[in-house]
Formats: sequence, C-alpha cells, structure tokens
Amino acid sequence: MLLSLFSCGQKKSDKAFKVFNEGVALNIHAIEEQNKGNYEKAAALNRQSIDKFKETLQLDSTHPLVRSALGHSLYVDKQFAPAIGWFEKANKINGDAAVNYRELGLCKINLGAMQEGKTDIDKAFLMDTSSEIREITIQDLTYVGKLAFEYGEGSIKDGDAKKGETYKTFSLGVLMLAFEYDSSKKDIAATIADLAGKMGNKETAGKYKKLSE
Repeated sequence: MLLSLFSCGQKKSDKAFKVFNEGVALNIHAIEEQNKGNYEKAAALNRQSIDKFKETLQLDSTHPLVRSALGHSLYVDKQFAPAIGWFEKANKINGDAAVNYRELGLCKINLGAMQEGKTDIDKAFLMDTSSEIREITIQDLTYVGKLAFEYGEGSIKDGDAKKGETYKTFSLGVLMLAFEYDSSKKDIAATIADLAGKMGNKETAGKYKKLSE
C-alpha cells in the first residue's frame, strides 16, 4: 500500500513539473511576441501561463517556484493586487528573493502605494547589488511614469480633471523615484522637466531642467 501511495505521489509530482514547464514555455513565448510588437498575442499567452501555474499549484502545493511564477505573470497582466498576494506567499513559504521584492514593489507603486513599493524595491537592491536589477527597475518605473501621465491627459479629455491631475502628480512621483535610483539618467530628468512644465509646475520643471543639462 505504501508503494502504491508513493507511486501515486510521484506521478502527481511529475505532472506538476510538466505543467509548470508548460507555463514557463508560454511565458517565454509571450516575451518573444511582446518584443515583436504583438502585444495582444503576448497578453493572451501570458494569461495561458497563469492558468498553467494555477494548475501546477493544484497538483503540487509544495512546488518551490510556482508562487513566484504566478506572481510574475499576474504582474505582467497588470493584476497587481493578486500578484502582491502571491509574491508575499512566495517570500514567506520559499524564502526571500530579490526578484520577488522587485516586482512586489512595482505592483504596490502601480496601485499608488509609493512608499511601500519603494521599501520593497530598496530591499531587492540590498539583496541583489547587480547593475542589471537596478537598470530594469528604472526602465519599468520610467514606463509606468510616462504611461500614468498619458492616462492623466486622457482622463482630462474625458472630463474628469481631478482624476487626470491625480494621475499626473503620480506620474511625476514615479519618474522622480526612477531618477533617484540613478541621477546620471539625464533623459529622465528632462522628461520630468517637460511634464512638470505641462502641468504648470515651474519650480519642479526648472529644477529638473538644470539636472538634465
């Protein structure tokens, strides 16, 4: 009977491994399509990877990588709140990981929790001191900041000036954080100066214009 139970458990574990790898393959394919500019196809593939990771978890709740993978795919799909939950579970169950804290922080920032997000990103940078993690994080923050400003302009055009200004203020905050992480990025300073100028914030525009020179 014990041999039968072991065999059953082994088959379940093997299937979980197979399903997880299918999820990873879908995720890699999604990145390839994203790089080609096929954004809708990339998003669809990423959502398929989410389903595979959820299936993996059902098959093997002890899988060491699935919570991080699920958090990452949900983050990419802009499902920030559930992604936060999975990253926190991953860190609690499998141990702290810089990659988890990086995207955990970015999720919080996307939801408007700037200081909490910065705390997580700072922790990621302490755990991983490489230039690569810092560079990709700065790129992500710059993207979020610029996109938030576009959302702000869209909201104003739609007649919601208050929401639009909130987005724009948030945009500047995110871009300032990106610049804080690397003050040699003159292009980010120039972007802040430009956007602050469009908002009529002359003091901030002037300050960052000097920093961009």
